[in-house]
Amino acid sequence: MILGRSTAAATVSLGLALALTACAAEPPTARPAPTFSEPELSASPSPTTSSGPPPMRVVTIGDSLMSGFGLRPEQAWPALLGSRAHLAVTNLACAGGGFVVPGDCDVTFSGFVPAAVALQPQLIVIESSSNDFWEDDDEIRMDTADAVKALHEALPDTHIVGLSTIWNDDPDVPDDTAVTSDALRDAVEAVDGTFIDIGQPLAHHPDWMQDDDIHPTPRGQRAIEQTVMSALQDDDILP
Repeated sequence: MILGRSTAAATVSLGLALALTACAAEPPTARPAPTFSEPELSASPSPTTSSGPPPMRVVTIGDSLMSGFGLRPEQAWPALLGSRAHLAVTNLACAGGGFVVPGDCDVTFSGFVPAAVALQPQLIVIESSSNDFWEDDDEIRMDTADAVKALHEALPDTHIVGLSTIWNDDPDVPDDTAVTSDALRDAVEAVDGTFIDIGQPLAHHPDWMQDDDIHPTPRGQRAIEQTVMSALQDDDILP
């Protein structure tokens, strides 16, 4: 299956320029050149309230299914999550990126540690990626563990939540899905974080996919957001 690329990028403090988009992976033999633009990074708007606590600061790290490939930034599921929960979400998703494979921003997920530190989130949601399919299993486990450990050491009071890898609408997911998901499960549990297997919210819904059959439509993004929101509530991470 040939996987594509998305567009989005951002500039955060500490002079770290991050191109913020994301994309599903391609086999090493057929990976197209990355393309991306550089819109300004900003947290998703939170509901206006006259009283009560400030919104929870959340950083999300993942691939194109997280950033909303082919859609407007506000249609990506982290933005949808922030718009209906009391959250201030900053989406650090990178085109083609994973724990092993660098994306269009020329870093793997571990390269987002300085950005996350600058943002001082109370919650980090990080998702394993199909971009790491076809990589060595041991390397996936090691690089995933290193990235999560670095996040935890830099932000010891931040709750880290790991999400399993999402495929497309095909219910027959590749074996690599379990490899990447299990690597993140082990890494997150090692730092006393929370791992959530969100299953395959796009399965059996070809009408929720864009023409490339890889990236969700706005309806597919809503399905992911609803699944993630329910899972976070079930684990008492969000009210």
